Amino acid sequence: MTNGHFRPALFVRTATRTAASGIARTLSIANQPPAGRPARKLVGLVCCGLSAVMAVVFAAAWLPAAEPPKAGPGAVNYGRPFEPPTRAAFIPLPPGVVQPAGWLRDWCLAAKDGYTGHMDEVHEEFKRAWAVDHTMTGDRLNWPKGAWPYEGGGYWFDGLTRLGHALRDEALVQQAKRRFDVVVSHMNPNSILFLWWLNKNNPEDAKAITCDGGWPIWACGLLGRGMAAHYAGSGDQGVLKTLEAAYAGDRSWLRLPGGMSSVWPALQTYTWTGNRQIAEALTAIFSKDGPSQGLTPGAWGRYRRMPNPTPGAEANEHGVVFLESTTPWALGYLWTGNREFLDVTLAWHDLLEREAMQPSGVPVMDEFWGPTGAFRATETCDVAGYLWSQIVLLTVSGQGRMADRAERAFFNAGPATVARDFRTHVYFQSPNRVVDGSPPCPHGPGASGCSYKTTHMPLCCTAALNRIVPNYVMHLWMATYDNGLAATHYGPCKVSALAADRVPVEIVCRTDYPFDEIIDMTVTPAREAVFPLSLRIPGWCKGFELSVNGSAMQASPDANGFVRVERPWKPGDRLRLRLPMSVSVTAGRDRNAQGAPYAAVSYGPLLFALPIPDTQDPNTPDPAAQWKYALDAPGERLGADAAIERGPMPARWDWPLAAPLKLRVHGVAIDWAPDPKAPRLPGEPCAARERPETLTLVPYGCTKFRVSMFPITQRLFHLSELKK
Repeated sequence: MTNGHFRPALFVRTATRTAASGIARTLSIANQPPAGRPARKLVGLVCCGLSAVMAVVFAAAWLPAAEPPKAGPGAVNYGRPFEPPTRAAFIPLPPGVVQPAGWLRDWCLAAKDGYTGHMDEVHEEFKRAWAVDHTMTGDRLNWPKGAWPYEGGGYWFDGLTRLGHALRDEALVQQAKRRFDVVVSHMNPNSILFLWWLNKNNPEDAKAITCDGGWPIWACGLLGRGMAAHYAGSGDQGVLKTLEAAYAGDRSWLRLPGGMSSVWPALQTYTWTGNRQIAEALTAIFSKDGPSQGLTPGAWGRYRRMPNPTPGAEANEHGVVFLESTTPWALGYLWTGNREFLDVTLAWHDLLEREAMQPSGVPVMDEFWGPTGAFRATETCDVAGYLWSQIVLLTVSGQGRMADRAERAFFNAGPATVARDFRTHVYFQSPNRVVDGSPPCPHGPGASGCSYKTTHMPLCCTAALNRIVPNYVMHLWMATYDNGLAATHYGPCKVSALAADRVPVEIVCRTDYPFDEIIDMTVTPAREAVFPLSLRIPGWCKGFELSVNGSAMQASPDANGFVRVERPWKPGDRLRLRLPMSVSVTAGRDRNAQGAPYAAVSYGPLLFALPIPDTQDPNTPDPAAQWKYALDAPGERLGADAAIERGPMPARWDWPLAAPLKLRVHGVAIDWAPDPKAPRLPGEPCAARERPETLTLVPYGCTKFRVSMFPITQRLFHLSELKK
């Protein structure tokens, strides 16, 4: 991120149109505390006395909201009082409804004790994030000149509040609340979004926020997402009033490229408030010509059209800009009913998967996206951003393949971003890391970004990594509009939610997934109730086994990959899902190395790697380790020779090198000495001059040094599709 995370050109020329009035359909009583949780006692209904006064001032400046009809029988449990005309496939549950358990809770606690709970101690910039005494104006609103903490705070606060609610940790929640309350208590009707010290009527302020393509507006959207998550989990009315004031009171986010980060929190705010000015803004964004006039096409407008599917036809893009400029367009489908918005967004993400996807589940984005490569890297910000984007697309489309992508990114690239104690991190990760300070990434901190450090400059990745774990946890389960619940991702957890006609239900998921195939669920409704449970069957799973109370069920996944189980559920009902995993070997060509062939080994959603033990710390590889091997295939098909070795889960999970799941495969020692300044795979399949050796692979996320995109033997080459 050499020049800040948001650097697109100005976006499409536009013309506004008025919103259709009364876009509202009440589906339930809003803002109820999550089932199983007491309503949190707020410090005053609108935070504090000053916040209450400001709320009254704001109210005078807003158009009134459409009046929601009263909820009644058949209302949707987690619906919003003002829904867009088109329903999403799933409804995200409020933060805190899903609590992590088992190994996943251990990782959450590591995040709490590491970065997420202590960012103020990591760097002075995080103390300045949205602080009352850090109010940049003029050219200091550009990120390198003093405004960076607005981006960093948005990332961090978003992860902080979600993690606090997931762990039911009041100290973390209150830490987030204190930071949000600074903004809440200082907002006024003339604020420019959340930049309360600026005046939208001051020409100098209006000009200052246009720096670097509207970078300050982009940073505001990150804060808005965090505030929306905080309100969803806490019901903090001061935060909601602030969100409404920001998105109803100022239109800067409509005319600057940075505004795409605000589409999601603006839509969320509308669904809670029904504010007609926000409705008009969303209608303008998703109108045929877009929201503003006199602006040239850029990142905003580019992603409203279908991509050219010809390989290499589309110019690459900064990774964060791509994710932030494509994903929000899917929300246009919800707002307008026009399916084209969703189809275009999915097409761009499918293009990214075809051209740039790494075996670890994230695209090459170092910092721009590019061809899959053994020594190409992915920025940590993009690991967080890619996971977020696939969860949004899953929510809107209902397509289980988006959850498959999210799981693969989370289980592989996610843990590779941070050290085992969650106190140091990389800016860039690559599939193959054989020495420290390599590969030489072309942007950001360069090769030094591949080392585990407390911070990297710029600090964006240090902030963004806090989003990864809690974002996955809170989306393990979602609600459906037929008052059911859906297991959209898997991991050990407890869900305390509403189903059927507002019946509290607890679902305990006991599993070591993805290190085991079996997921046991105990379903405990407060009383017997009929409702559906939708269970995602991953695309890699060739067959599954499902039983309820010990009786096998015959079912087939629907077109989106979900099995629906609707029945009368009684307290203590048991559901068992087995997702058999198999070894898969994927071969391809590294276009960054003149088409050098490679192979990657997976087992279910996990990528496996040949580990190079880190000895003293995650930057010191064992000099005696042997890693110069080509993957071999002595069987009749790829992966036929692989053997699975299972062991017990450790008492405390920290992504150990002594992993509970290992694969044994065959490899041949080769003469390969990649230059750390320009590392490459061998250009051709390797001749097997030596007898194959047994190699022990461990999950990619358990390694700090590794080979996961292997050179290949001629024998493997002939068995693969590469020969064709």
